Amino acid sequence: MEYLNDEQATFFTWCDEILSAHVYREGMTLSHWHPRKKRDGQYELVIELGQPEGVPLRQVVAIPEQFHDLLEREYFICHPDDEKE
Repeated sequence: MEYLNDEQATFFTWCDEILSAHVYREGMTLSHWHPRKKRDGQYELVIELGQPEGVPLRQVVAIPEQFHDLLEREYFICHPDDEKE
């Protein structure tokens, strides 16, 4: 994948590593992921996983502050932090 700059490449490499770490069990599938801004201004990565048992699993990982400006400028998609868990 081509990135516009090193900051994007670093962010998406970080995301790939986090996602890979969460899709660790046989049969686990990645359904969806997205960054989300919390009311306190911090960002988190929301990961939706499918499990062999059919029960969806949601994991949330704090996004390091080094990526917050990037998300503010380019990638923030409005996902309210109070969406149903």
